[in-house]
Amino acid sequence: MNHLSTNALKHRQALYDREAPPGFLEKIGVYYYRRLAEKAGLREGPRTRIEDLPSDDILEQEARQITTDNALIALSVGAVTTMVTVWVEVEYFEVLDSWNYWLLQGGVTLVMLALEFLTLFWTSLRSVHSLARLTGHDRVEGDPLLPGDDTVANILARAALEVPDPIVRYLGVDPLKYVSKARLLLIGLLYKAKVVLTSVAAKFLLRRALGRSSLRILAPWIAVPITAFWDAWVIYKVACEARLRLFGHRLAQYLASEILTPELFKRLSPLAREGAVRAVATTMVLTQNYHPNMLMLLVQISATVDILEEGKDYDDWDEFRELLYQVSEEERYFLLDLVCIAAAFDGKLSRRERKLLPEAFGEHSQVYFERINDLKNKLINGQLHAAKELCKLDFRPG
Repeated sequence: MNHLSTNALKHRQALYDREAPPGFLEKIGVYYYRRLAEKAGLREGPRTRIEDLPSDDILEQEARQITTDNALIALSVGAVTTMVTVWVEVEYFEVLDSWNYWLLQGGVTLVMLALEFLTLFWTSLRSVHSLARLTGHDRVEGDPLLPGDDTVANILARAALEVPDPIVRYLGVDPLKYVSKARLLLIGLLYKAKVVLTSVAAKFLLRRALGRSSLRILAPWIAVPITAFWDAWVIYKVACEARLRLFGHRLAQYLASEILTPELFKRLSPLAREGAVRAVATTMVLTQNYHPNMLMLLVQISATVDILEEGKDYDDWDEFRELLYQVSEEERYFLLDLVCIAAAFDGKLSRRERKLLPEAFGEHSQVYFERINDLKNKLINGQLHAAKELCKLDFRPG
């Protein structure tokens, strides 16, 4: 069972501050996701536990098959829709007058883009829903671990449609406090321009390899494999992120109901209880994103230990590092275990994490980093039962 009291839930809602409501794409994604759940007849039902799920071998195989199948659909759609527009260019560029050619090309391009977008939209949500069925998440509407009005459908719709997670302030924690907004914008623009940039790079390489005459013949068709590749890559990344969110969410539920209990925290000193909140909060800042898996951990721990006040800079790394040496040795290893779990929950290690975490891990840095990498890889691959075994909080190093 979950250990969030009614009073804690009210406090949790009061401490949740989302800068902007769900956008149009997220709402459409949530609506379509729920339609799929209703169509499957599995929208309501008992909450699934890790023990109820198939073995890791089956989970990994099924997750990989879902990812591959949908990536191949995206690849085919990207290739076919681009081939149509390229064929129009090759066949009619020198046949029609300028006005009629651009009218035809513009119309065909718009139709193909719409078809490509709608198919990718459908494929993304279909792949995410298939993965959700694999982990039993299509039965979940709300979840007390998710702050505010967020639901499993919301976090999966954002993953499927590549919508950024909302900027959320919980306990005043700001994961983007050290991130340049201009840098974020530049990275976003470069990501969106990936197809154009890849086409330019491919044409440059072909020109160097084949010369101008061959390039003139091949240039229009370069867009076909490039678009097909990127469409498949987008679906692959969507599926990987969905797997991380689904398996991470299931693991967070396990931690909340069976590990991070009031009985466990009664063993800790008041300073170590505060340290548990700081362990997750500072890791969120080091990862520099608002990943829902990490936010769920923060919600559970802060409510369980009844630390529900803002204004204490829970995400300050220097204060957390000092606190580690103010608690007992066993409590310090407990807090470092929490850091490991939180750091793995977003599926990657940031440059800032690699730089600062050794200050906390000390002589055990190699062991802790191996554990983080092992846990995140198992989450992404679908080895949930093995990941569960890596989430022990045993008050011992490593």
